[in-house]
Amino acid sequence: MKNLLPTPAKSHYVFNLRDFSRVIQGVCLSRPETAETKEAIKRLWVHEVLRVYYDRLLDNADRSWLIKYIQKILRQYMEEDFHELFQGLDFDNDGVVEEGDLRSLMFCDFHDPKREDTNYREVANVDNLRMIVEAHLEEYNNMSKKPMNLVLFRFAIEHISRISRILKQPRSHALLVGVGGSGRQSVTRLAAHMADYAVFQVEISKGYGTSEWHEDLKVILRKCAEGDVQGVFLFTDTQIKRESFLEDVNNLLNAGEVPNLFALDEKQEICDKMRQLDRQRDKTKQTDGSPIALFNMFIDRCRNQLHVVLAMSPIGDTFRIRLRKFPALVNCCTIDWFQIVKADETVANEQAMASKAIKDECDTDLAGALPILESALSALHTLTAQ
Repeated sequence: MKNLLPTPAKSHYVFNLRDFSRVIQGVCLSRPETAETKEAIKRLWVHEVLRVYYDRLLDNADRSWLIKYIQKILRQYMEEDFHELFQGLDFDNDGVVEEGDLRSLMFCDFHDPKREDTNYREVANVDNLRMIVEAHLEEYNNMSKKPMNLVLFRFAIEHISRISRILKQPRSHALLVGVGGSGRQSVTRLAAHMADYAVFQVEISKGYGTSEWHEDLKVILRKCAEGDVQGVFLFTDTQIKRESFLEDVNNLLNAGEVPNLFALDEKQEICDKMRQLDRQRDKTKQTDGSPIALFNMFIDRCRNQLHVVLAMSPIGDTFRIRLRKFPALVNCCTIDWFQIVKADETVANEQAMASKAIKDECDTDLAGALPILESALSALHTLTAQ
């Protein structure tokens, strides 16, 4: 990646074999019955490259370079013309698939409203997908004590799809980069709900310190490892009261544990619980029953069942300094840069205004109908009394 070198402003431009493995993992999410042609596999490969590399890039010049490089690789090694491969995304029918057209290239596992087909498939119609996500949002709001008032325009659908893809992969984590109010936490909660994952988040108070932080981490790790709960630990930069918090997160991303987090008596409790779970497994997978083996089993279950999602703002030098100090934030996470497209923002505002206008009209009609209803009820009571 000699064309995408790190600079002070692009300190997250660090690429290694982990990124390559994420592309392969993404391709492996598909199944033979969902990718029946060579062209479908090639489109899936392009999609995974975009999700791992393109979503990390900061400026338009770097993104354009990557698209051109993908076109070159397809032509040189796969004997495929890029524009023919994606002719279904050529909405103006000019024979050229623009960079913006690739926004409609989506693969996901929540395309079936009945949830009967959960295979990782290419999305044929983004508008239909939006309706499915809206149904999930309505379901979330009915179940949650804190409903979300989200306008699900194209930008939101794209990021929900990207986060869902990350949560579907084993031992995967996400770094969501965007300014406050860009929807990073909301889309994460909705994506986790759609995957039937539990969301864990620490509550920062005035006296919140290292001891409270460690207690919260213990609860989260034990809930995920000692049960069958798939969890999402959502942590934002506004919750970093001390830099040591990020050091613990860095260790959690790297090794699946925070060193010296548990006391000896707590480790004993964990080993006893792991021993029970170990006996329920197939004999070929059971440990030797030693405390070290049982605690390693606990760590493996934490790594398999807990996904860390970090939401950070790129404004100022703090973000870049933290990326340099804690390399696991880049190396162990799939980065998703939240950059709102102006056209999407305009559509979202129009939809929000239209929804508000309909709500206001309904409220007005209801206010006018209530006195009439009360009068009718009063007359009915009078007649009943006579």
